[in-house]
This record gives sequence, C-alpha cells and structure tokens, in this order.
Amino acid sequence: MLSQGEEKVSQKRTFRPIAPVRSIQIKQNVGGGMAQMKSQTVKITIPPPPIPKTSSSLFPDDSVPEIDLPPESFSLIDLENSEFNETTELPAADEESNRPSLTELRKEAHKLAKEGLTYSFGADDPKTGGLDCSGAMQYLLEKIGVEGVPRTSYDQYDWLKKKKTLDDVYGKNASKKLLNKLSPGDLIFWGGTWKSGHRVSHVMLYMGYDPEEDKHWVFGARGKTSKGEFGNGVDLFELEPNRGTLIAHGKIPGLNY
Repeated sequence: MLSQGEEKVSQKRTFRPIAPVRSIQIKQNVGGGMAQMKSQTVKITIPPPPIPKTSSSLFPDDSVPEIDLPPESFSLIDLENSEFNETTELPAADEESNRPSLTELRKEAHKLAKEGLTYSFGADDPKTGGLDCSGAMQYLLEKIGVEGVPRTSYDQYDWLKKKKTLDDVYGKNASKKLLNKLSPGDLIFWGGTWKSGHRVSHVMLYMGYDPEEDKHWVFGARGKTSKGEFGNGVDLFELEPNRGTLIAHGKIPGLNY
C-alpha cells in the first residue's frame, strides 16, 4: 500500500517526450507466386511530429506585462534629513539615455509640497499660488526634464496607455490590486472625483511606503479643503485608494526608475 506522499507522486501526470527521427524495419513477402515467394526487408524513416510555432514574445501585442517590484521604504524623516535634503547632491542622470531619476522626482516633489501652494482648479504654474492635480504633475515632471507631459489627468492617463506602462486596477478588489503592484514613481488615476466628462478625473504621484507609520504616501493637489503634511493644498498626503473610483496606475514614460 502506498503512503500518502507516494500516492501523490504516483498520481502526477506525465507527458510523453517528442520522439527523435528513427528508422524501423518491416519484413514483407514479395514474389511472383507461391513457388517463387521470398522475403525482403524494407527500411522506413519516421520523422518526429512538427513542433508548433510560438510567438517571439511572452505577451500579446496589445498586453502590458505586470510590473511587480518589491516595496520601497519611504519616510518623511528621510525627506527632511539625508536622502531628500535640499542640499543633497543628486545622482547623475543615466548617461546613456540622460533621463531624470526617481530620486530627483521625489526630491522635487518634496520641495514643491513645502512651497505653501493651494489647490487651484485650472492652475498649472506655482507662481499663481496654486496648482490643480494634473497641473502639479505636469509642472513637476517637466521641471525634472520629462518631455511630452500632457496637461490634463485624462490625457496623462492616455499618455501612459499609449506608452504601454499603464496597469488598470478598476473593479472588484481594486485597492488590493493597486497596493500589491504599486511602486514609487507611479502615477495613480481616479475617476468620479468631479464631473469631468471623462473616465479619469484625478491623478497623484505615489511616493512610497513608510513601514514605521504603516502609511503609503502620495504627492499632489487634493481639493480646496484638504491639507497635507505641511498644511498645504499641494502637499504630501496619506494614500486613500477609495477616495473616488480607482482606475489605474503606471510608470512615467522617460523616467529612470
């Protein structure tokens, strides 16, 4: 009688390997009648079955592979002290592509969060004293050298979609899907925050996770009545995935992660 472990092994499905080219011999009778009948051996070569053609890519042309990076620690203390101190010398941009870095992005976002800006619908220049959500993203990304950043949140969503860096997370368990895949530097998109006439109406930048406070942090502009860590409308905020309808998140085209 097989033990439980042996029984499981015996039940494993096995697959017959593809046979190589081989030869067999068939013996048959030939001749011109019963008296003259004799035997001869005929050699037949049997080719292997054809191997099905496969695509050169693991993913269909229109799909986007899931990017599942390990969580990166983020702390407001780090922002104030070492890594993101305003006097810290930033690492050089990628020499080959000359792209801005994630470190530079988060440093500039932190500086912008401390400028005392308010949420101002339609504003995209901090000299006016405020910014709206997509205006803050466009200004921040252009400042560090990212090119081709659209002005509105829904156009920024389409921008990532066309660049195939977008991961839709809407629907059931959207928040769980988001937190499982999110990594610093992602743009997060919501819908239904105001009557924009588009599927997407709000965008913010994911800064990272602080394990000591068990909080996920985002940067951006979050409405006239919202105040962030520095008391501003354009600031660092704790991530609230269910503040509106989650739509998607994705990597910023042209950023060196």
